[in-house]
Amino acid sequence: MKTSALGNGIRLGIVLGAWAAAGARGETAAPAAALPPPPVVSHDGALVIGAAVETADFRLPVLTFAGTVRTELAAATGLAFGSRKRPVSLALGRERGERGASLSRVRDAAGVVREQVDVPDPGTVDLDELRFVLVRAFLRTWLAEAAESAATQTPPAEPPLWLVRGLARRQNRELRLLDFEQTYRLWSRGRLPLLAVLLEADSPALAEPAVAAVLTGFIGGEGTPGRRFRALLEPLAAGGAWRAGAVLALMDPAGDAVTCERAWDVALLAGARTVIVPGVTPPGVLRRFCSQLRLYPADAAAPLADGWRGMTPAALLAVADQPWARRLAARKIPQVEAAAIGRDATLMLVAQEYALFFRAIAADAGRERAAALLHAAEERLRAAAQQAAAGKVLAVPQVQ
Repeated sequence: MKTSALGNGIRLGIVLGAWAAAGARGETAAPAAALPPPPVVSHDGALVIGAAVETADFRLPVLTFAGTVRTELAAATGLAFGSRKRPVSLALGRERGERGASLSRVRDAAGVVREQVDVPDPGTVDLDELRFVLVRAFLRTWLAEAAESAATQTPPAEPPLWLVRGLARRQNRELRLLDFEQTYRLWSRGRLPLLAVLLEADSPALAEPAVAAVLTGFIGGEGTPGRRFRALLEPLAAGGAWRAGAVLALMDPAGDAVTCERAWDVALLAGARTVIVPGVTPPGVLRRFCSQLRLYPADAAAPLADGWRGMTPAALLAVADQPWARRLAARKIPQVEAAAIGRDATLMLVAQEYALFFRAIAADAGRERAAALLHAAEERLRAAAQQAAAGKVLAVPQVQ
């Protein structure tokens, strides 16, 4: 023991002597590695954000983003997500240029399994992808807590990925607008599968995120998202499988696929008239406006051949002296004006000029006057169509 103590004393003396010598020469010891910053926790303890030293400044912005995703998910589904007992944690890394995010399960010191979102580089991460991973983490957490409350022995099953993707995409309002236009275009061209097929766990919507988003909104329903989503998720919490028939039964008591298909069609038609983002006119809305300009004579005095294929405004101008043409123009005015409500200034001006043309026909203001108004309206519409075809946001064109 004495020899060991003496040896330790000699080694300590050597180390201290070296430090003293280094100090005399003006040298300093290498600094110790910086400790990782403490995690940031949400006010209710349901979110925990940890970070490397290099990304510590991202903790609060990421907490704000994750909190917003959680709040909007709760509003969309009518359910509460996360708790102090089973928080969702985010780990911010130090890798540069990585745009992805991943989800894993970790067991904490208390033995509770919770969801962890890994963000290698919070400075370049794709926010839409991060939103998807967060939504999936919150849904997993809800299912785990529901299973625990019900004392279920079977591990909970996950909802279909298309449903998770749809819930995430619907939080971006601009994306919701584009998603609806894409889905409506597929539906109007007869390229969407039947609703019962779309609702399957391995739905074709997996390959069409836009359809997944619109379909998810349709499932949620108006005013009853909590009841519907709880009814869909509780069987999964008990370890059951996702069933398309159960979704149909939520929309129709008998679960009749034809009745639900009709409701899906009605919802898509109604969506075509809905202003998702005020002041924005997507290309699909402009195309539908052009189709609304055709007139379908239902008057007994109108030529029968013109009734089924519709008349263009120019064709109406050619028969402006007919009483039935004036009645037809008067009925078209409110439809044209209503099509531009909530849209951008360009479409509003286009609608106003076409309304002036139809008013001139209805009031029998003279073919020359009506022709001049039609020419101005067509020039305005042509300029708007050129902007939309170029992918530009519609602005007020300067028509000479």
